[in-house]
Amino acid sequence: MVLLDPTDISFLHAATLVTRELLTKAGVKVDLQAMDWSTLISRRAEKKPPAEGGWNLFHTWWVAADVFSPAINAGVASDCDKAWFGWPCSEQMEKLRAEWSRTRDADKKKEFTDEIQRLTYEEVPYVSWGQWFLPSAYRTYVKGVLPFPAPILWNVWLEKK
Repeated sequence: MVLLDPTDISFLHAATLVTRELLTKAGVKVDLQAMDWSTLISRRAEKKPPAEGGWNLFHTWWVAADVFSPAINAGVASDCDKAWFGWPCSEQMEKLRAEWSRTRDADKKKEFTDEIQRLTYEEVPYVSWGQWFLPSAYRTYVKGVLPFPAPILWNVWLEKK
């Protein structure tokens, strides 16, 4: 199994090393390939077999806003060649996501959500390896910082002392 290791992003590198250890303990032969993040994001676009420069597994992350609904969650999008890296292909998942997006009925939306969740566990287009909150701190004279799941740098000013 080719496991891509982004050594320049500490939390991904650490997760990759733990994954290698656990896969090895489970009897999987792991080819850990160290690289920087920019090389990894180029490499993940390769659809070649691992022996020809492709890959089997890599770690990444999203902010909550990227995955909070099945309509925009790239991890569950399963539209084959148009899907996110790994290119999951599931007609049933795409049908459910479309229905989820179209319905306005809260109870029906909940049913679609449950079905999408079930199918995600069945088909495993990706594996979530955790959730965390990135702490942020600002000096008292930095004003206007908007709460958002990713850093945004507008509406910010420095208060004169």
